[in-house]
Amino acid sequence: MKSLQVVSIAILAAVVLAGCRNEAAPSMHLTDNPYLADGRIQFQGSSVKHDMEINRVDTKRLPSGHLQLVIDIRNHHPDTVFAEMRTTFLDDSRHVLDQTNWQKVELLPQTVTQYSCTSMSPQASDYQVIIRKPDKTSYSQP
Repeated sequence: MKSLQVVSIAILAAVVLAGCRNEAAPSMHLTDNPYLADGRIQFQGSSVKHDMEINRVDTKRLPSGHLQLVIDIRNHHPDTVFAEMRTTFLDDSRHVLDQTNWQKVELLPQTVTQYSCTSMSPQASDYQVIIRKPDKTSYSQP
């Protein structure tokens, strides 16, 4: 009986110790510039990429030191397409400096539409723009 208790305690201890592994430790994959790893302008979803194309991107430093971004987007569809865009401005260390909210952009049929955004801080040195399709437009609602 005594040996059965010792064996049971040993098995219980082994199970408890096996369950104490730290499986919540994050896996690490270091990237030099994670925001720009896929490019400065990124499409969220393959269908977005086929609906429009980026014709031109201009950046300039304003006299105030702020970074201004202007993007020309061409809609290839015969219908109006809606997109949402969010710009993230990065500092010299490639960390997030400021980020816009998702902004709805209406792309008229077979035309070029301009999207413009200016950083809130003069320390902005780079940017990332994500373009996605909105779930639902508010134009169809009363």
